[in-house]
Parts: sequence; structure tokens; C-alpha cells
Amino acid sequence: MIGTILFIAALGYFGWVRSKTHLAYFQQEEYDAPRYLRAMLDVRLYDVQASAALIVLWGLKAITGLGIFYPFLAALVLAGIAWRESRYRFKKPLVMTERATRMLGLARAGGAVLVALSGFGLIVALIAMQVIPFALMAANAVLQPMQQRINDRFVREATDKLAELRPVTIGITGSFGKTTVKHMLAELLGIAGPVFYSRGSINTVLGLTRHIRQRLQPSHKYFIAEMGAYGIGSIQRLCDFAQPTYGIITAVGHAHAERFGSLANTAQAKSELAAHICAHGEKVIVTERVAELAPFKALQTANPSKFVVVGEGEGCDVRILSRALKGADWEIALRFPSGAEHRFILPLLGEHNVMNLALTVALIDAIAPEVTARLPMITPTVSQVPHRLQKKEAGKGPLILDDAYNSNEEGFLNAMRVMRDVANQKGGRAVLVTPGVAELGEEHDRVHKALGTEAGALCDVVYAVNPSRIPSFTQAAKGARAEVIELPTLNDAMKRVTAMGLTDADVVLYENDLPDLLEEKRFL
Repeated sequence: MIGTILFIAALGYFGWVRSKTHLAYFQQEEYDAPRYLRAMLDVRLYDVQASAALIVLWGLKAITGLGIFYPFLAALVLAGIAWRESRYRFKKPLVMTERATRMLGLARAGGAVLVALSGFGLIVALIAMQVIPFALMAANAVLQPMQQRINDRFVREATDKLAELRPVTIGITGSFGKTTVKHMLAELLGIAGPVFYSRGSINTVLGLTRHIRQRLQPSHKYFIAEMGAYGIGSIQRLCDFAQPTYGIITAVGHAHAERFGSLANTAQAKSELAAHICAHGEKVIVTERVAELAPFKALQTANPSKFVVVGEGEGCDVRILSRALKGADWEIALRFPSGAEHRFILPLLGEHNVMNLALTVALIDAIAPEVTARLPMITPTVSQVPHRLQKKEAGKGPLILDDAYNSNEEGFLNAMRVMRDVANQKGGRAVLVTPGVAELGEEHDRVHKALGTEAGALCDVVYAVNPSRIPSFTQAAKGARAEVIELPTLNDAMKRVTAMGLTDADVVLYENDLPDLLEEKRFL
């Protein structure tokens, strides 16, 4: 009897820990059940160790006749596995929001019934262990109507607040660069008045809703809304919510191609912001490459006065006249629609930031032209955006280039070239740590082969994290200049970098940092 009680208690502890493990991964998949089912197979999020241990112990019990010890041994094994699992540290920890708390509580309540019945036999215990992720998905489905009502109420509150305070709203979208441009714009536009913007990479209706409800103040003159797209219609929903009167489209590329299926679909999705501005707003700022894409070209033809095109071509409204890297600073000359020319100093690494600055000041010139001439006095102090080719220098040791939040081919290539240039200037080695890029769909192998070829030529050492998902990258990187070392996790790579004995002359680039779901397979 005591053994059975201990076994049930140990199984309950196991379920308590395992349910949080699954919830952490379920949250990373944004509570999307079909995606999570695929992740369960890809990352091996199904129980093996505890189930196998119980089956083996049951077999030994039958063979040896030592049945009296079975529940005690089984309880010890389950408790040990659960304790070890509880010490696992996610790169993206579980956030116990009200929604997550409700879901976990309901799933555990359902699982408790099976746990209580587990004293009746091995089969019930095995079912109790394997059913945990399905209990979470079922709890999410049961709670969804209530969650939708809560979300709708919060969105209405945010919409009402925007309607009451009426800040000038600026939407920013693009396959890449939108977060950097948002931070840059928030810093520079502050010269014209108080600016409110979402922190980090918040770019969904619910994410913006939370920030608006909690942080938007009557004193804010401008509101910058980063807009992420998860398919056709995503940007339109954000426009319906935020009602931007100005917009910036930073780029259209293969980032997140897995979501869109084709570059044409990506362009169509991003053009929803331009279409909204053409119908309801003032100006939309685009690069000349974006302006050439079919949906943008059609919108510009129909609404020429609504577009400001930025680039190096003669026909650009805001033209990049020159760029030169002097030390760690860019010197950039721009010509504006008024005919005025201004020179800017930008202390950010990466050639892509030249266009980011040009888009930013083009928007400011469109929205508050009276401050354009003062911008060159501010750009030399623009802050680095965290984790986007951010320089991290210590008193001793290598220069760290933190590009952990980059997720596109162009930015990846740019970052490697910056690393090589800085390493050459310092006379040191160039070390790359990367798990590759995610959500590329059919472009996965092509992009990683191109990135690997460049990495092999530019780097001295390449640490490929979780190489099984990027074989085209590792194969392309081998045989050239770089030594390629394959490691399962970012933590393993960081330990190897530390053990290299790098000096002040060396440069280490951390390029992208994928979530736990994409970094390693578990053995639960």
C-alpha cells in the first residue's frame, strides 16, 4: 500500500514537471496545435525514458518475483527523471501569463484523474505519461472561446485609447530591418515630439494591444507600430487596428518564406500597408527595390503622390548620394525631395544600416520636414539595437558581434563581411557561431549553401550549431579557409569559443539564435 502511494505521488510529480516542459514548447509554437504536433515529432517531445523504465521494471518484477519492490523502484526512477528535467534551462523560458496559468491548471486537473488511477496498473500509468501534451492542447481548445472574449475586450480598450489620444501613427513592415528602423525612428523622431513604440520585436495585434493599454500616454505625439506578417491579411488586420497614416516597407525577401510560399506572396502581404496608406493615409516610404515589385508598382502608378522612394537611382525621391565607412562610422550623403542635401554620421556596423537610416530620415522629412536639417546633429549618437550586429567589447578578450536576432540571408552575409573586415583591421581571427536561418521553406538548402560558401571563405573558424538541420551550410563551408566544427547546442559552442584562448585582436560573430524548438532534439 505504501509503495502504491509513493508510486502515485512520484507519477504526479513527474506529470507536474512534464506538463511545464510541454507548455514551454507549446508557448513557443504560439499555442498552435498542428504546429506543435509536428514539433513533437521533430524535437522528440514524447516520453521514452520513464515509459521504458517502467516497462523494464515490470518485466523484472515478472521474471524475478520481487514484486514488492516494484512500486518503490518505479517511484524512485520517476522522481529522478522528473527532478533532472526540472533543472533544464530553456533559452526562451516559459512565461506564466494568465492564459498559460489557466491552460496548465485545466490540463493538470484532467491528468490528475489518470494519475490517481495509475495504481491499478502499468497501462494506465503509461497512458498518463504520454497524454500530457494532448491534455494541454485539449485545455487550450476548451479555453479558446473565453480567451477570445478576453482578447477582444483588450483590443477594444486599446482601439478606444488610440481613438481618444489620436497620435500620428506610423506602420513599419518588411522581411527584415523593421525592428532596427523602428528603434532608429523612435530615437530620431523624438526631436519632433514624444514618441511611443513597442519594445523589442512586438509586432502583432495582441502584442501592440498590451503595450498601448499599459504605456501609451496623452503626451505621446507619435506612435510607431511594427507590423509582422504571418500570411496574406496579417498586415491588413494590423492596419485596421492601428490605422497608420504613414508607413515604411523596409524590404521584401525570402525571410519566413516557409510562411508565404513565394516571394510574390510575401510582396503581396507587405503591400497591404502601402495599400492602406494609399487609401487612408499620407505617405509610404519604400526602397527602390521594393518599388519595382508588382503590387507596389501598381499602387504607385495609381497613387504617385503617396510614395517616397529611397535608393541610389536618379529617379529616387530620397537619393543616397554617397556612403563611406570611416573607422566604425558610416558617412552618408542624402538628397531630399526639396533639393536639400545633408550629410549624416551613423555609428552602426553593417552596410544595410545605410538604407535603414535613409528610410528613417525620409519618413521624418515627410512627417516633420522642419526638423530634417537638425537630424545630422543627432545621428552620430544613435544607439545600437540589442542583438542586431551589436558590438560588445570587454577590457580583455575578443570583440563580440551579437547578431542573435538576425534571421535573413542578406543580413547574415552582411554581418560576416563586417566580421571579416574588423578582424583584418585588428589582425585577428574571425570566428562564426551560427545555427543557420529558420522558416525558409523550399529556399532552405539554396540559402544555406550560399551562406556556407561565404562563411567558408570569410571565416577562420565556423561553429555550426545543430548541424543536422543545415547540412547544405556545413558542406559548403568545408574545404575553403574555415575550420568547421559541428556542435549540438549554442551553449556547447560558447564553451568551445571560451576555451579557444582568443585575444583582443579576434572577432566572434554570434549570428542568429534559434528557439529551443529548432536548436536541439530532446530525449524525454
